[in-house]
Amino acid sequence: MLHQEDPQSLSTVKGTPDGHESLARNQIGVLGIVFFVVAAAAPLTVVVALFPVIIGSGNGIGIAGTFILVAAVLTLFAVGYVAMSRHITNTGAFYAYVTKGLGRPLGLGSASLAIFGYNAIQLGVIGGFGYYAAEFVKSHTDTAIPWWVFSFASMAAALLLGVRQIHAGARVLAVLLTLETVIILILDVGILVAGPTPVSEYSLQPFAPSAVFAGAIGVALMFAHASFIGFEGTAIYGEEAKDPKRTVPRATYAAVIFMGVFYAVTAWLIINAVGADRAVEVAQTEGGDLVFKVSDDVLGGLGTEAFQLLIITSLFAAILTFHNNVARYLFSLGRQGVLWSRLGHTHPIRRSPVTACYVQTAMVAVVVVIFAVLKLDPYTSLFTWWTGVGAAAIILLQTIASIAIFVYFRRSNVDKRPWNTFVAPLLGIAGLLPFLYYALTGMDLLLGAGGWLQVMFTVMLFASLAIGIAGAYVIKARSPQRYARLNSTLGDRVT
Repeated sequence: MLHQEDPQSLSTVKGTPDGHESLARNQIGVLGIVFFVVAAAAPLTVVVALFPVIIGSGNGIGIAGTFILVAAVLTLFAVGYVAMSRHITNTGAFYAYVTKGLGRPLGLGSASLAIFGYNAIQLGVIGGFGYYAAEFVKSHTDTAIPWWVFSFASMAAALLLGVRQIHAGARVLAVLLTLETVIILILDVGILVAGPTPVSEYSLQPFAPSAVFAGAIGVALMFAHASFIGFEGTAIYGEEAKDPKRTVPRATYAAVIFMGVFYAVTAWLIINAVGADRAVEVAQTEGGDLVFKVSDDVLGGLGTEAFQLLIITSLFAAILTFHNNVARYLFSLGRQGVLWSRLGHTHPIRRSPVTACYVQTAMVAVVVVIFAVLKLDPYTSLFTWWTGVGAAAIILLQTIASIAIFVYFRRSNVDKRPWNTFVAPLLGIAGLLPFLYYALTGMDLLLGAGGWLQVMFTVMLFASLAIGIAGAYVIKARSPQRYARLNSTLGDRVT
């Protein structure tokens, strides 16, 4: 259940036992974390924007089985990730895990990569929000308002919720995520009840291996994986969770399984609604309007109107989640003295990472201003470019973390369960490596453009990792004591 405001929790003594800042404890339960991480994936946006790409340019009707395959790989990754969370609970998540497994330089590099990746995805989603909101207002009021007005409004709202305690944002996400989930379920039921094909004649071919591994499987895997981005954020909220030893694992598995089943079933129904034999052709013809066409056929115009409105709220839910993710990484690094120390300060009453929230908002606001001044399109440039490189960054980050988790359990004796600490992490690495290969070699597909743009964003991706690694060595040379703290459990809740 979501945590209710508790005056006693607001007046908790400031700081950790060693005198350092800490976030408010016991603020959020399993459902609250699930709302945050599933909202980051923006399920409605996935269904509306990514399904047509996977069907039309990927492996066609094999989309349904692809989501099952990706969910299986990410579940294997989650086994080791969850095992690590039982022993280290830190708002830095990937940063803390990679540091423990592969050392301080790569750990700090991973933190830098995480900040870049999550900021990039949030930038893209902010652009998408501005685009869809402006289009919705224009189509209903005939008033043309610049997209960036809506983008800045979304950032302001995310900041307002971010500086409050974490459960305030969880309540908002609970409402938004419920609405977008319900509308997709209504579409699913509508297809079953009023679809052109009788349920008895539905094809199961979308789940067959021959369909899954057909066509451009690399494109399908990349975009299907991007549909889950954010689920790994469960560990980020460990410090603020109720009983994190149990809450984080349950939330992680619940998020992956829910999204995998939800996407696969919805994709299967949409394929059968348009016909398995013509689904690819329809997806290529309709493009981003594919789901709206299906909705028109089975729900009517009112259902499509709901989809067009709720995709805006879906994007805001993702904006809020990625804002919180980046703010907590900045907070973790500030608390350890790696970055500006004020980033590690919390609100005196609410115990939220208030300075980090403001800095995160400023970071993305600068880029939005640049795109607005240059009059670049919010969808084809801001949304497409930044979500593309952000997705590649998270795949790289997950791969590094998988290796770190495997190495950590080989070196330590804290957990001797063979499946959780050896077999599953090893299988997770094997499963993620093809995703990483396709992401790096298919960057032009993720960006929607090649040439100099592909080179620039690829360089930015690896530069974000290299900057963190180089920064660790600089810190080691200038301040050995501060370097030693990079591997400390400062702010951790260690079990």
